[in-house]
Amino acid sequence: MRESDKKILTALQRGVEITSRPFQCLEKIAVPQRSCFHPLEILKKAQSDGLVRRFGGIFDSRRLGYKSILCALDVSPEQMEEKAAIISAHPGVTHCYERSLHDGSSSSYPSLWFTLAMPHDRFDAGVSALNSELRTLNSELYELPAIRRFKIDVVFNLDAAGSHPPVTVEGVVPEVFPTKLSEEEKELVRAIDQQIPLVERPFAAVAEQIGQSEEWVLATLRRWKEQGMLRRVGAVLYHREAGLKNNAMCVWPVEPMDLERAGTCVASRPEVTHCYQRPRVDVFPFDLYAMIHTGSLNETQALFEDISESCGLSGGKLFASGREFKKSSMHYFR
Repeated sequence: MRESDKKILTALQRGVEITSRPFQCLEKIAVPQRSCFHPLEILKKAQSDGLVRRFGGIFDSRRLGYKSILCALDVSPEQMEEKAAIISAHPGVTHCYERSLHDGSSSSYPSLWFTLAMPHDRFDAGVSALNSELRTLNSELYELPAIRRFKIDVVFNLDAAGSHPPVTVEGVVPEVFPTKLSEEEKELVRAIDQQIPLVERPFAAVAEQIGQSEEWVLATLRRWKEQGMLRRVGAVLYHREAGLKNNAMCVWPVEPMDLERAGTCVASRPEVTHCYQRPRVDVFPFDLYAMIHTGSLNETQALFEDISESCGLSGGKLFASGREFKKSSMHYFR
């Protein structure tokens, strides 16, 4: 991949401007102009090559009235595929992974991890139903909601020479944001929460799909972005296809008085895409969680040790992601 292509794809992950012709704003990155393709053509090729998973809207689910949590199950190797199939079939599950200690040693920690999101008024009933189904298979569901969000920034910097934007610590996560959306606005969410048309004027194409004007779509998306409901409209990459074939969950026990300092320190690292405080449970006595992505197992271990040392953290564990049973984007208002 050419350096100009890497710059474009990194910028596309960070999001395009909500304008009539958003790809024009990225043309200045592709220099020298004579040897580069248009940003839209780079995006199309990356998607056809399997590097880009989707190009569309990325929302703060809580502001749409959804509640989401990280969950874990203690599963034996013999039952892993059976229980992963049950979990993955749930429409509110977007990610489902097998995770084990990075060094390969045996442990009593949960081994099946997944994210679950549902409308807040149906969430408790949905979790209860899932729990009942899992109990018939002798499994206990551990709920690990985010208490504090230090970072959520799934942007893989393909441009090694590029700069990283400053990290903004978001703070305590509210239970739910009661956002009232009209039926027309919900239709717009549905139109962009997966893939939007890869054309010069994508928002005009979306407007035509839902029977609205381009001006209405642009004004609505800009308002949502100002409110924090829409994080960005951008590209989502397959990290393994981008060369980051190894990803892992880092966890540390942290004293309550030190959580803000430790979380801010970990979140400041560009290799960290997610960083949260979550509640301790008996089977998993850790407070601070972070996701990291690297090119190899050795790099992952070295990065975990470096973050632990530089942020003054001890007693942590590194859980490598193994089999990927499900990875998708959230479908809203279905």
